Amino acid sequence: MSDSPIFYIKFLKPPPTECIIGQQFPIVWTIESDLGDVSYWEPVPVTCVIQGTSELRVNVINDNKGKRNNVAQKSYMRSPTNKAASLVYNPLQGGGMVTHMTIEETSAQSLPVGTSISVELSLMLSSNTSHQTTHPVWYQAQQLLPSSTVWLIPIWSMPIQLTVAKQRHLKTSGGDQAQRLFQLDTGAVIRISEDAEESIARHVWDCGLGMCQFMAEHKNEIKGDCILELGSGTGLVGIYAGKLLNSSQVYLTDLADALGIMQQNVDINHAENIEVAELSWGSHSADDRYKTVNLVLLTDVLYNQGSHDVLLDTLEWLLENENSKALLSYKERNPAERDFFMKIKSRGFMYEQVMGTEHLICEVYWITKETR
Repeated sequence: MSDSPIFYIKFLKPPPTECIIGQQFPIVWTIESDLGDVSYWEPVPVTCVIQGTSELRVNVINDNKGKRNNVAQKSYMRSPTNKAASLVYNPLQGGGMVTHMTIEETSAQSLPVGTSISVELSLMLSSNTSHQTTHPVWYQAQQLLPSSTVWLIPIWSMPIQLTVAKQRHLKTSGGDQAQRLFQLDTGAVIRISEDAEESIARHVWDCGLGMCQFMAEHKNEIKGDCILELGSGTGLVGIYAGKLLNSSQVYLTDLADALGIMQQNVDINHAENIEVAELSWGSHSADDRYKTVNLVLLTDVLYNQGSHDVLLDTLEWLLENENSKALLSYKERNPAERDFFMKIKSRGFMYEQVMGTEHLICEVYWITKETR
């Protein structure tokens, strides 16, 4: 497992979901680890890009001064069609970076009043600082430093509905979600929504990124005609696996509080063969819907040692199918979590760590039932 961390650009206050063109609004953003317990320690140049139209551009305003950002303003003066704005992450500024901005027209000829345009804003590492190519799975992710493998994961806003109006005064409120993008080997992109506020089930985590990378690298070795994911959270891994492996059926399962965001992400990605279902772990009778499952996905599910026994109870009946296996991605957060691997042997399971994954952010294991 790689010791190099992954850092994420995060919206603490996302852009609004509705706004008038030319109206000022703030965003609050930062760069930190998946848990939010470690902030990146050096300044980082970041580019804010408007996606979805060539008729609009981003204009950044200096915080607390109400003046145009000089760098951005000069850029616009040179090229009125420039859609991007330059930002800088400052690790010494606590509470996140507060950036005030407007979205304005690029052409001198105004759009007709009442025109409505849907756009997204993305924040990513400025391209002139990139020392390597972008990541093959984590869309537009780049390495922060030339001599290390520290990756920075970009972020996209939810769609912003912009309207042309005579008055530029509309009461707006920040959105409460953002998006991460992931790329398949076909070039297709998967969009995953996550909550802006800290949560467990409704967030993208390091192990999810590592599992998607592992599956992309070992696509031809993984059989997943019918997939079930336990503790799906946002549904990232199950959706990615279903698309990557061309699965006939995928079940995303979790507790009730995660079902909404899982269904949201299924709908965004037009995944008609993916079903969202509530499944609490335990030794209850097997559900006939899952009798043909041949791949069970487990991503970052060992953080709560108190749930290890009921997780194994669930695997008991899910792996009854003689063709079924479980694929586990694991990143140690507490050494006591490794008790799971002692329990798994005592319960009649076999596990095997996949070798050659030192470059991944997580460890990967295959799990099968011993007595068949």
